[in-house]
Amino acid sequence: MSTIAIEIQRYLDQHSARSQHTARTYRNALSRFTDYLAERGIELDASPNRLTVAVARDFITWLARQLFRRSKASPEEPLSMRSRQLYAQAVSGLYRQLVLEGLLEMTYGEFMALHKTMMKATSYSDTPIEKRLPPDEVVDMVIMEVLTPPVALSSEGLDERKRRRVNLIWLRDKAMLLCLHSTGMRVGEMVGLRRGDLDYEHQGAWVVGKGDRERFVRFSLQAWQALMAYLDGRHDDWVTSNPSSVPLFCRHDRSAGDSRRLPLSTNSVERIITNLAKAAGVLERFHLTPHSFRHFFATRFLRHTRNLALTQDVMGHASPGTTRIYAKTTKEDHIQAHESLFDYSDEESSET
Repeated sequence: MSTIAIEIQRYLDQHSARSQHTARTYRNALSRFTDYLAERGIELDASPNRLTVAVARDFITWLARQLFRRSKASPEEPLSMRSRQLYAQAVSGLYRQLVLEGLLEMTYGEFMALHKTMMKATSYSDTPIEKRLPPDEVVDMVIMEVLTPPVALSSEGLDERKRRRVNLIWLRDKAMLLCLHSTGMRVGEMVGLRRGDLDYEHQGAWVVGKGDRERFVRFSLQAWQALMAYLDGRHDDWVTSNPSSVPLFCRHDRSAGDSRRLPLSTNSVERIITNLAKAAGVLERFHLTPHSFRHFFATRFLRHTRNLALTQDVMGHASPGTTRIYAKTTKEDHIQAHESLFDYSDEESSET
């Protein structure tokens, strides 16, 4: 006999083959859904038929009231509308699977009506790209901050082991920020990199993005030099016979120790950038995140190359429509292009 727990796990297993980001989103969504079911007194070993239309609708209302933490250090806050919609889509997908397999007493028409209700309840308007794009001076100040050696390194009372750890953290954060700045990588792509993914000949790396699509990213000379300095300081060959298999960016806290090479989490990278923005004095001016650097890079790359297809490839976008959000033009762009096309100077000279 099938149960809610069995069907949820089967549903998650089917989506685990997708990108790591998508799989994680579905796991988070169904985890929240099971929390909600527990509050409603619906046991996971119950029949899937307990998942009625009312249960799905009330989940959306419940989700809007919940407060969550991004990390242990962050304050409690409601889920963003984007997250609520992603969670609603995941739960709606579970219902669709149950309906198609005859495990819910619901017609497909009734399911579609429920799906539309759930999507409407979590609909939102995306923030314009202009508001998500960090000002040049904010990015410059954060980079200046990460390039400055920590004060602790000049402290005479710091023992050698801690000094090495502080120095490695600084070298890592510097390399990490400069790599984000010069490639537009997604944070999930960056933390998933291994040393063996580096392309030393072309000063770049091969990353695996959404949909398991692999692409090449190239680092700026400053980022590459910072990355090499960080890797040289790590001495991975001291702890493994196969350095190419270890994460490109590692933890260097005391719990990680000196004999292990543990990868950073995306939450850790977000925390690092928030702390850098705070130290640089720009935290109140702009909510800087790892994804802010992706927007920053894409906008400037497209503006410089004027090549939408190349920018789409560099960013790892599946659709050119996604890349087009960075192609917003101004009236000045229009006028300049028009004058260049029709050569106003020649027309003026011919009239005189």
